[in-house]
Amino acid sequence: VPMFVAPDAEILVVDDNPMNLTVIKSLLKATKVFVTTASSGQECLEKLKMSSFNVVLLDHMMPGMDGIETVARIRDDFPDLPVYALTANATAGEEFYKSKGFNGYLAKPIESRELEKAIMLHLPDEIMMRPQEDDMQSDMAEIPEDMKWLYETEGLSVEDGIRISGGIASFVSSVRLFLDTIDGNSKVIRDAYESEDFKLYTIKVHALKSSARIIGANALADLAEKLEDAGHKDDLGFIRENHEILMSEYLEFKEKLKRAYPEESDEDKTPVPEEELADAYEALKEVIPQMDYDTVEMILDQMKGYKLPQEDAGRMAELKHLLRDLDWDGMEKLIKERSDG
Repeated sequence: VPMFVAPDAEILVVDDNPMNLTVIKSLLKATKVFVTTASSGQECLEKLKMSSFNVVLLDHMMPGMDGIETVARIRDDFPDLPVYALTANATAGEEFYKSKGFNGYLAKPIESRELEKAIMLHLPDEIMMRPQEDDMQSDMAEIPEDMKWLYETEGLSVEDGIRISGGIASFVSSVRLFLDTIDGNSKVIRDAYESEDFKLYTIKVHALKSSARIIGANALADLAEKLEDAGHKDDLGFIRENHEILMSEYLEFKEKLKRAYPEESDEDKTPVPEEELADAYEALKEVIPQMDYDTVEMILDQMKGYKLPQEDAGRMAELKHLLRDLDWDGMEKLIKERSDG
């Protein structure tokens, strides 16, 4: 049961990790607030120009413009906008984040009640309503039969994953998203290590720690946390000793989680109407340059319900993969190639 319901409230959540975005959207689903997402500081600033938000939830550690730099830029144009830091570094304390321009912080993993309390402080009374019985958020009663093998998966605590993800449905979705992003994330981490860009390496290992916690991969998260700490301390010896161990344990989850997607057959699917497929491509062409994660995901999910021509099915699958890696340039290039072709 949510503490409030506010369908007219708008929240902007900024995080470079798609799994964190998914979890926060899941935690806020019962409140009916409208959640917009951004995957970088620059995208955050662009979206603030396009709409009016009641609250911004801003990740501290991001590549490029981090949360501290972003909130400083926000304060230039929006001095009174409520902005909360999302951080796993809760030891920094409330005063640290307030001194940087935030209204406060929320510790990761995010607790739904703390999240709701923070948002409630900044919503006008006239748009907040008391939850009614039909506002109760229901969840699956148990893990689906075709996913119960997760209980036997080495290195995974299903109970912790469900608790941190915000429910069973969100946990199952998070496991699939974790699997989808292994190749892209592991490449970025390895490239940062090999180029000795240890600032980026630390940020990306931090993101892996967060993702691993969300699915209950606690040992992997603990190792990532130690490497993150070593990055902050410039302890390159520890990083060099443990980098390959981290990569090996991370990549093992490709095999461990490969059953996360049940085999799907196109037999029972309706062939996609040509006009609807064309409309989907036109919509993607419009929203991909806007980096609108939610709308792109919605369009791809709609197309997944149809039987598509082989070439289009492959293209939609590739777009899904690029979306999980937040590769907007790759998506834009793929759509352009389709238009030019």
